[in-house]
Amino acid sequence: MYKEYQPHEILAPYIDKYWVMEGTLEPEERIKILPDGCTDFIFNLDESANLADQNGMKIGGMQAYFVGPMRAYSELQVCSEMIHLIGVRFTPCGLTVFTKIPMSEFTDQRVFLPDLDVLFNAGFAAILREKNTLKERLLIIERYLLFCLRYSGEVDKQVARAVGLMHQADGKIPVRELMEQVCLCQRHFERRFKHATGYTPKEYTRIVRFRRTMDVLRQVTRDNLFSVAIDCGYYDQSHLVKEFKRLSGSPPSVFASLPKGIPITYLDG
Repeated sequence: MYKEYQPHEILAPYIDKYWVMEGTLEPEERIKILPDGCTDFIFNLDESANLADQNGMKIGGMQAYFVGPMRAYSELQVCSEMIHLIGVRFTPCGLTVFTKIPMSEFTDQRVFLPDLDVLFNAGFAAILREKNTLKERLLIIERYLLFCLRYSGEVDKQVARAVGLMHQADGKIPVRELMEQVCLCQRHFERRFKHATGYTPKEYTRIVRFRRTMDVLRQVTRDNLFSVAIDCGYYDQSHLVKEFKRLSGSPPSVFASLPKGIPITYLDG
């Protein structure tokens, strides 16, 4: 039902992936969307509203909305049996190539495209719906993004390098060391990092560590939580459990039972 697709190599520094969620769901089913440090534009190609968030905001038929940087999980409720969504997921800092608006303005926010003047317009879902195949739809998205890229700005290279260092260290690198490596003082580093990603450096390292630990948990038994906690940079097992409940709404033991090799973007309620 959920599948991911890689972008054109020219767009890869800015687009993490395209994704499609299509199929049948149980009405009233709840889905937990997990934070990953990215931002998404989501297009509903179905004619009915099919999902609603915890605040009652629904994804209406043929509508689109933007999901800003998430600091914790969010919960969506299924409103319709059929679902057909296409998403464009931007890398951390990636969207800032196409807009000068600070990502911090959208942290933990969902915004309908009619209320947002960034990149895609409100009628883009209808344009995608007119195409007959997924290949044609992804081609429309790619061509549009490649066109926009010709008139775009540049990524903040120092922030992008800091993000790369965080991932290389699996979220276990101290913020002070990051500042030294990118040659920025604390005030400028934190301001520019939040502008480009929507997170403070500390918040982003927590998400990177969470995502890395989530993958590690899928390779071990539930009896190894203490060693996983220490190896992944948590103080102890209770710290690990607390962080996972805050970021995913579930205990870490849930991830130990998930199959390997399948991308985890959400959890069934």
